[in-house]
Amino acid sequence: MDRNISLKTKLEETSAENIKSGNSSFYQIDNPQPFLEWLVLNNYSLHGSARKIEGKLIPKEAIDLIKESGNRKAVYMTINPLLAMFTALTGGAKVGERRSQCFLEINNNQLSYPRKPDFAVALPEAIANEGYIYVFDRKTQVDEEIAGELLSYKAILPLLVIRINKSQFNYPINKLDTIS
Repeated sequence: MDRNISLKTKLEETSAENIKSGNSSFYQIDNPQPFLEWLVLNNYSLHGSARKIEGKLIPKEAIDLIKESGNRKAVYMTINPLLAMFTALTGGAKVGERRSQCFLEINNNQLSYPRKPDFAVALPEAIANEGYIYVFDRKTQVDEEIAGELLSYKAILPLLVIRINKSQFNYPINKLDTIS
């Protein structure tokens, strides 16, 4: 209960606007990255998609070319806020192949990115103008962690949904063939 009160208080501190849309709602936050980082430090996990999903997220088989965990039928989540924002703008969008190099460190309840993040897609013109980040309880909604990915093998209902705009992602998303 304490944690939920804390989440509600944190949402109020960010001046998050709760927007009703159909049978669901999402939050719009002026600067989402610090809030996403707070979520991660407080045992929440994130799933980004360009698609607005109402209700539970359903496990789907990943189709990644290289995935240490294998292409399992699961809801895939992360604790990396930048990766969640990147996938919110590119996951489910027809951007072709994607690449993300974004390393995260958490020490003494402090989050940092030790190297400059590098993001790229095959078709940058197809990057969504807005996307959604689905927030889950890492303690109760994650079944397994493999190679830094968090997986749920069952359908899961997000605790809240945050809509982000492309302009809120503060890192360039390059064209794959232009990266050195």
